[in-house]
Amino acid sequence: MLRKIKNWFNPKKTSAKKTELTMQLLQMLDITHDDELSCGEVNDLIDQYVELKQRGANVESLMPLVKHHLDLCRECFDEYEALMAVLEFEEAL
Repeated sequence: MLRKIKNWFNPKKTSAKKTELTMQLLQMLDITHDDELSCGEVNDLIDQYVELKQRGANVESLMPLVKHHLDLCRECFDEYEALMAVLEFEEAL
C-alpha cells in the first residue's frame, strides 16, 4: 500500500489524469467544513429544503449546511433536482 501511495506522488510517473484528480481532491478538501452534514442527514432535510426553496425562501441562509452539501455531492443534488421537478410539475397541473 505504501508503494502505491509513493508512486501516486512520484513526479516522474505523474500523468495528467493523476494531476487533475489530485487537484480535484485538494480543492474538495479545501472547501470541506468540520460541521458538514452526511448524505443521510441531508436526505432527512431535503424535503424541507425543497419546500422552502419552492416558496421563495432564502434556503442558502436558512439551511447553509444543506446547500453546502448539495454543492459537493452529486447524488444528493440529483435527488434535490428530482424533488424540485416533481413540485414544479404538480404546480403546473
